[in-house]
Amino acid sequence: MQKLINLFAILFLIAGCQNQNNDLTEEFDKLEQQRDSISQVHSKFKNTHDEMLQKFQDFNQNLESMEIQDSTVFDDIAKHSTLLEQHDAIIKSHDEIIERHKEMEASFEEKSDTEKRAQIDEMISTHNQLMEEHQAMEEEHRMMEKEHESIMTKLDSTNTANQ
Repeated sequence: MQKLINLFAILFLIAGCQNQNNDLTEEFDKLEQQRDSISQVHSKFKNTHDEMLQKFQDFNQNLESMEIQDSTVFDDIAKHSTLLEQHDAIIKSHDEIIERHKEMEASFEEKSDTEKRAQIDEMISTHNQLMEEHQAMEEEHRMMEKEHESIMTKLDSTNTANQ
């Protein structure tokens, strides 16, 4: 009878471990889908960022042909340049994170449940970081575009008044 109880206890423990492993695998699969979605958003944002860089370069070329009386324009340009450089660094770090997460997939099943949990927790944390940073960069892009428009409107009205 004791052997039968021990056998049931072992089977119950094995079944519990198997359920935990299945739960971790299912959670990881959902995170992979989320990573793929984040990767698509990231790719689109990289294109948007490249377009913003081009607009910024065009904007600077337009400014070179104008006589600028307001020195705050140069402060705004310097701020925008710094933001775009920061965005470049963030985008590169996102590329690395996304690639690292792809590489995690290959060895996931070989890990212990504790290692799987740690990997899942890290992925959740970095996915949240990626989404927050993307949102912040998008807001900064919108702010820069508005400021570019405002500067050009101000400069156009100044040039028109001087003529």
